[in-house]
Amino acid sequence: MTITLHHCLDATEHAQRLDGWQQESNQIEAGCFSGEIVDVASRDVRLFRESANLGLSQRMHFPESQWHLVTPIRWSNSDLFGSDAVTVLPSCDQFWSVAPSNYDLLVASIDRSRHPWLGRDEHRLRRLEVPKGLLNQVRGQWQGMTDYLRQRPAHELMTPTLQQSLMRQIEDSIELLLSECALSFEPDVSNYRTRRYIVDRCQALMRSQPEDPPSLMALCDQLKISRRTLQYSFQAEVGQSPVNYLRALRLNAVRRSLLKTPTQRLADAAAGQGFFHQSYFCREYRRLFQELPSATRDRALMAARPSVA
Repeated sequence: MTITLHHCLDATEHAQRLDGWQQESNQIEAGCFSGEIVDVASRDVRLFRESANLGLSQRMHFPESQWHLVTPIRWSNSDLFGSDAVTVLPSCDQFWSVAPSNYDLLVASIDRSRHPWLGRDEHRLRRLEVPKGLLNQVRGQWQGMTDYLRQRPAHELMTPTLQQSLMRQIEDSIELLLSECALSFEPDVSNYRTRRYIVDRCQALMRSQPEDPPSLMALCDQLKISRRTLQYSFQAEVGQSPVNYLRALRLNAVRRSLLKTPTQRLADAAAGQGFFHQSYFCREYRRLFQELPSATRDRALMAARPSVA
């Protein structure tokens, strides 16, 4: 059994802290990022709690040996993770979602072989209908556990007995939850699927030509949709206009590039994502991340320098 706690001040670092999950997080809301992960795992069962103060666009690939059951403590977009049900994440090469600001999410992972009945139509999001009282009871129990772990002094070690008790309670609560639930498939709402497709295709088209990102009119032409449909799809799915959202993704890509290769010129890193007007780039970067790109680069350079004994 392992218990880990991570507090991150950068969305890219936050995405890398969840062991086994291949994630890429893009900060899409202006401000100083602060995120936290509490992770409790054994060989067969895992419970983690993830929270952050700012909105994120997340692309991820989940560990394939487990089912992942999601229930929010706080999540303003009920279309994705409703507070009245447990959502089963799909089995797919890549899944993307937008996490709203001040989200607080609980995820329990279980071995697939123990619950094969969850595999029906596994490439779609599915919801488990659970009696409200039971769901609130289990969610409150998980929240209490993770609160307890967050508040423990870092230097204090948990005794083996306490660890076993914690893991047994997690396993028992998951079994209780699944024993009382019914599998309910997401309604096949064509508008929802169309909106998701439009946003996903726009992101893919932008990533395919980062140095010369397509204009909104070019996106509309390629997808054969109106500007109004494009605007509505982004507002409904990510809560932002396509201009602001896609620009934020490009700025996040520049930030990752600076963190990975801080020796490069700022102008080159910006140009790699289609930013050629330096004052505009610096202004928008600072607005989103609350620091200049030079500060990001300098911090990465400092971290890369070998320490002097």
